[in-house]
Parts: sequence; C-alpha cells; structure tokens
Amino acid sequence: MNIMIVSVTERTREIGIRMSLGAQRSDIRNQFLIEAVTLSVIGGMIGIVCGSLLGFELTSRLDIPFVIKPLSVLLPFAVSAGVGVIFGLYPAMRAARLDPIEALRSL
Repeated sequence: MNIMIVSVTERTREIGIRMSLGAQRSDIRNQFLIEAVTLSVIGGMIGIVCGSLLGFELTSRLDIPFVIKPLSVLLPFAVSAGVGVIFGLYPAMRAARLDPIEALRSL
C-alpha cells in the first residue's frame, strides 16, 4: 500500500495530464488497481516458486516425499491477489479523486 501511495504521489502530474485529456476517474482508478494487483500476483508467484524449490530441497535432503497439492498453490495465489485488491484500492481511489488542475500545478 505504501509503495502504491508513493507511486500516486510521484505520478500526480501524469494523472493530471491524463485527466485533462479526457480520462475518466474510473480509468485512473483501474490503472492503479491493475498495477497493484499485478505487483502482488507476481510477488505471489515468485513466493510460490521459491517455496516449492525450498520445499523440494528440504524433502530431498530428509528423504521424505515431496507433495504439492493444488490447494496449497491456489490459496496463496488467491490471498496474494486479494491483498493487491484490498491494499491497492485506497491509493487507486486517491488517484482518481485528484483535481486535474491541482495535479497539473504540482511539481
């Protein structure tokens, strides 16, 4: 969430330009929401891959079977996407509520 708030703050001028060219509030909101979800899903995928590799390495050293169940992959992926939506919503709404004139005046 902090990263997305910083992103909105740093891109205030870009948001103002897009709004002055006709972008709707929903367009701006969706842009930042998609960005937040994409970042969290990619992070979740990296976490699943690293966890699987670490689990495989550990089980091979301990001579126990390595089993991956679909739920153990889908649940972390869903949680990661959910976190992206929940914590990306506030910065996305904040970006959508910016006044185009004030946004262009910044910096």
